Amino acid sequence: MPRAKGSGKGPTERFNIRLDEDTAGFYRTKANEHGISISEFLRQTLVQGVIAENVQDIEKRLRRLLDEIRASGQGGGKVDIPDELWLSVFTAEYMLAAIVEARDVQQLYEAQNKAKAKLKRVKGG
Repeated sequence: MPRAKGSGKGPTERFNIRLDEDTAGFYRTKANEHGISISEFLRQTLVQGVIAENVQDIEKRLRRLLDEIRASGQGGGKVDIPDELWLSVFTAEYMLAAIVEARDVQQLYEAQNKAKAKLKRVKGG
């Protein structure tokens, strides 16, 4: 059952994981080095993993879109950059800034919202 957390972030839910002794010791040592609890260290590590996965997804989308643009522009005509490419670029920009500032997964969603707003401004909407 979720319990209220003192940080004001709302209810929390408990997850139990099993680690071998060496791995558990490694994470305890890392948490101690950072001066935080093992729970907080594991939370931060999980968030960083989610952020890294999203960054990789953005990179893949950018590569695919750039390939499409290159292929369509070989006829010498003007190439219109797709909204998805702009959105990926702006999301990456805000996400990386958020990672540096907060290391908070909520910042990812805020970065995506800022990117959508910037796309609207760029497109004149």
